[in-house]
Amino acid sequence: MSLRLVDGKGRVTASTQFAPPPLPTYSNCADILQPPVRVANGAVYFADSSGAVRRLAADGSVSQVTTFQLTNKQQALSFAVRPDGKQLIAIVLSTPPLHDPPPQALGDPVFGPGSWSLDLETATAGGTAAVVLHKNFGTSFPSPTVITGWDQYGPTATLNSAICTQNVLPSTKYTGTLIHLAMDGTHLDQIGGADCQAWDELVDGTVLCGSGDWQSFSVRRKNGDVLWSRSGGYLQNVTLSPDGNGVASADGTVYIRNSSQAASFARTAQPAVQILGWADPGHVVTIGTDGRLGLSAPANNGLMIVDLGLTITSTCQSCLPYGVSLIGTI
Repeated sequence: MSLRLVDGKGRVTASTQFAPPPLPTYSNCADILQPPVRVANGAVYFADSSGAVRRLAADGSVSQVTTFQLTNKQQALSFAVRPDGKQLIAIVLSTPPLHDPPPQALGDPVFGPGSWSLDLETATAGGTAAVVLHKNFGTSFPSPTVITGWDQYGPTATLNSAICTQNVLPSTKYTGTLIHLAMDGTHLDQIGGADCQAWDELVDGTVLCGSGDWQSFSVRRKNGDVLWSRSGGYLQNVTLSPDGNGVASADGTVYIRNSSQAASFARTAQPAVQILGWADPGHVVTIGTDGRLGLSAPANNGLMIVDLGLTITSTCQSCLPYGVSLIGTI
């Protein structure tokens, strides 16, 4: 997997490559895994196939942070870093052993004798990770708790999370009820209110909540107060702008709080592009079918793209478990 820091002019200022955490075999569906990369305290943190978390600084230097306990290929890792970079939290989900021989038809068992289990681990940056909670789920296919991030109020996680899918989803990062999670695993407040189906969240607790039909959304405070809302078309891989005043759908549509009309690449003569996310409150990052990255400022009458002069090999944003993605800004 390639990780690159890119400035506003398309220049790669730092980069590294690593083998991502394991890709477990679950069933006849595509794994939904949390990104193995997080942004915190002006740097990028990435977890590799052994569970080791390293820090890529803006100057290109790489340093060891901690190691979470991954012992086999049937484990899924989700982790987060405190915004100041001083603490980390992770969940390791382990499956039962795979069935021997492997399944030959849809009705054949995927797993042999054994149990699903979950370990919650915490670490101080530079220290050793420790297991603070262990749960055994038995033999039933679980909908576990998954670490999704760390805002200014604490670690965040989704409850009853989907871990594999056969369908495209509006968000693959948030697939359950979004809560704050205590460092000992205690479930705290639900973010966005009791009816919030979270699709994205900012570090200040502002949350993007989607509808069940995936065609409307509301932007809310963490207590559920609605700041603004819109209805639109089918929303895909949606992201919330850093100031909470914009929502971008990967299909090329941007909704702005102070505008009643969505900005759309479909209304311009631009080539087909996808939106990867927000570079800042006023600009989205795009990727074309040829892999070229661009920068665009949403406007009522459409979106004009500034070519950044950088081409990415993979153009599949919705590919599971890891498509091309904009992890964040530093």
